[in-house]
Amino acid sequence: MSYDALTISVVITVIVFIIVIIMIGNNKAAADIKLRALARHLATMQSNKEAMEICREIHEKHPELCAGIDFTLKHEGNGIEIDEWNSDKTRPDI
Repeated sequence: MSYDALTISVVITVIVFIIVIIMIGNNKAAADIKLRALARHLATMQSNKEAMEICREIHEKHPELCAGIDFTLKHEGNGIEIDEWNSDKTRPDI
């Protein structure tokens, strides 16, 4: 069975189009997850003065870092502490 150049071009275009749609959907889902985590983190910071103070101390040392993206905080039984540190900057001992 032989296919002409137009048929092959259409098939390749459709495959590329499907791949692009899948990639856009995955990026949108990942961005949505990150935004929800950031919103949850910011809500915690606004309601907890200790978390705000830790973020202020980190911001004084590293003003380019963003809470919820470059680092996250968690509430332990004895207070707030840094949960994840996603930056190449030195992690402060807070």
